[in-house]
Amino acid sequence: MNTITYEEAPFDPAAAAAIDTPMARARRFDERALSLAERYWQAVLNRRLMILGIVLVAMVVGVIVTLMATPQYRATARLEIARNQPKVLSVQGVEVEDRGRDIQFYETQYQLLRAKSLAERVARALSLQNDDSFFAKFGGPKVEEGASRKTRSAADQAARLNDAAGILLRNVEIQPVGNSNLVDIRFSSPSPDLSARVANAWAQEFIQANLERRFTATADARGFLEQRLSQLRTRLEASERELVAYATGKGIVTLSSGGDASGKGKGGGGERTLVMDDLAALNSALAQATSERISAEAALRAAVNNPNAPSQTTIASLRQRRAELAGRYAALLTKFQPGYPEAEALRTEILTIDQSIAAEQGRSRSDAEAAYRGALAKENELRARFETLKTSYNGQRNSMIEYQILDREVDTNRQLYDSLLQRYKEIGVVGVGSNNVSVVDLADVPGLPYDPDLATNLAISVLLGLVLAAALVVIAEEVDQSLRDPADVQRELGLPLLGTIPRIDDKEVGGELRDKKTQLYESYLAVRTNLSFLTDHGAPGVFMLTSSRPNEGKSLSAYALARLFGETGAKIVLIDADMRNTRLDDLMVLDPERPGLSNYLSGAIDATEILQRPEGQNFEMIAAGPIPPNAAELLASERFRNLLAQLRESHDHVIIDAPPVLGLADAPLLSRSVDGVLFVIESNVGKLRLVRGALKRLELPGAKIFGALVTKLDARNMTYGYGYGYGYGYGGYGYGRARAAKEAAAAAEAA
Repeated sequence: MNTITYEEAPFDPAAAAAIDTPMARARRFDERALSLAERYWQAVLNRRLMILGIVLVAMVVGVIVTLMATPQYRATARLEIARNQPKVLSVQGVEVEDRGRDIQFYETQYQLLRAKSLAERVARALSLQNDDSFFAKFGGPKVEEGASRKTRSAADQAARLNDAAGILLRNVEIQPVGNSNLVDIRFSSPSPDLSARVANAWAQEFIQANLERRFTATADARGFLEQRLSQLRTRLEASERELVAYATGKGIVTLSSGGDASGKGKGGGGERTLVMDDLAALNSALAQATSERISAEAALRAAVNNPNAPSQTTIASLRQRRAELAGRYAALLTKFQPGYPEAEALRTEILTIDQSIAAEQGRSRSDAEAAYRGALAKENELRARFETLKTSYNGQRNSMIEYQILDREVDTNRQLYDSLLQRYKEIGVVGVGSNNVSVVDLADVPGLPYDPDLATNLAISVLLGLVLAAALVVIAEEVDQSLRDPADVQRELGLPLLGTIPRIDDKEVGGELRDKKTQLYESYLAVRTNLSFLTDHGAPGVFMLTSSRPNEGKSLSAYALARLFGETGAKIVLIDADMRNTRLDDLMVLDPERPGLSNYLSGAIDATEILQRPEGQNFEMIAAGPIPPNAAELLASERFRNLLAQLRESHDHVIIDAPPVLGLADAPLLSRSVDGVLFVIESNVGKLRLVRGALKRLELPGAKIFGALVTKLDARNMTYGYGYGYGYGYGGYGYGRARAAKEAAAAAEAA
């Protein structure tokens, strides 16, 4: 298996395309989101006491603020605002109603309810500008000692009125009732009586102001109509005078035409004059006279041709009577002589009837002639008079055209005048008390304050405390930047994770490593196993352990790996190259008389003289030796490389406990002489940017980074799936306590 190094591999487009797929990006995003959520949840658990303290403090502050706040009383008056006022007149405008205009109308009403002018009306109505107790309740301006309303100037009065209106506006609330024409007027103050008075006054003054606005608009309209009526009256009078003068000059006498709605009447082209009326009457009489004359002429012609025709019925009856008498007379002559008295009487009666028949025939012809002459004379007289009137009418027709023009102008002016006069009267009626706003409920004096509300304030305090605590947790996490999730080694640093080591307290490290059932042993065993897969021939022959700063657990890790590699039967040598601050002597018993690495590198002794096998250990050890003044120069010397070459020949694995990277040049110099570097990172401490800086320093001389080892995992890392069955705490490793005890004993002996 090829060696894993901290070097960028050659760019492979196909591999990059396979990795950078939408599904892969989504999976990486989900992993980052889950990791972030887990990190912050663990941060909440780790800082639960701080969060609880902040919430408790916020609750205490909320209770204190509630108890110290001035009680506020709220009174509510309810109004109904109709979209349209009641229609009491027949004259109304044509208007299309829609929801948009409704919204505009009601929003206008709400803004009028919040108007400063209305607040000033309420202040004047309640005389609040002169009420010092009103200003005292709201912390407003106070009048000077001994000052009175009479002594205040107009400017002072105006200023106090303005202040009172401002206070009212700050404490009034206009709240529409949803899906209705109702609106609530709410006023809050420290006085329940004042709240009720202001709310009711606000409603009443709004109604009064609405009436005044309507009255003002009506008055303006009435003034305009009065001006127009005066103009139209003058124009109507002038047109009527002109019409009368023209009719008098032309001798035109008009009669009522009975005009109808169609316009064929007065002013509509149907005006009748006296000449026209007489001409129509004469025309009717002439037609009747002509008819009578024709009838008389026919009767006369019949009388000439048939004399008996006119009185044929009378003559027939006379002749019938004569025939009867003649028959009786003839019957008597058969019996008696002509002189017989009865026969003589019949003859006399027959003669009389004959005379009557002759007289009747003469009278019928003369009557027909007389009737004909009378009808003809009447016709001629009427025709002559008709012709005279027709001549007069034809003379008036040209004059009637101008007359009708003048008459239509008079009629138009009269209609305009009448229409405006009717509108003027209607506006006068509308302007009297018509309003679309009414009071539904007057405000009652509240019995209990609505503010402060302890439950609400506590809820707000808890919420603010949680928000503040969450902000502090986020800030702390962002500022912290320590390694919490061991998986961030791969995500953030690009290094393979070779192992995770738990934090142990109050335990003897040697015993932990000797007991193969402990978690510490199993953790380092996993590291040894991972190292065995780094190269094709197993674990690297020479490697070093370093970290970005001191006390991250690299010395313990070097010691543990030396023990575990020694258990395999391999020849192991552990070199303590941290000559400035050695820690391995806390983990094992070393021969203090045996020289160390610094002695060898200074050229005083041979390599075989510095090797020693600590008591009870299965590996050899090269101690650090005395602290040299120039450790970096010694580690960079050819003598050190020769030492590693000798040890590589005589041992299977050489493990070097190197100094930290930051602040020292030792680790970068050592990295050039080894096969690779195992980088140790302490969890929950330090910052990832320091780790990145240390890795860059190792990268400069070309060091190979095998991977990272995360140490000192505790309860804070359990949410990431790295919990262990030990008693987790916040101290150092056990050997830290042992060293502290040793230093305390040395100090006591010196004392």
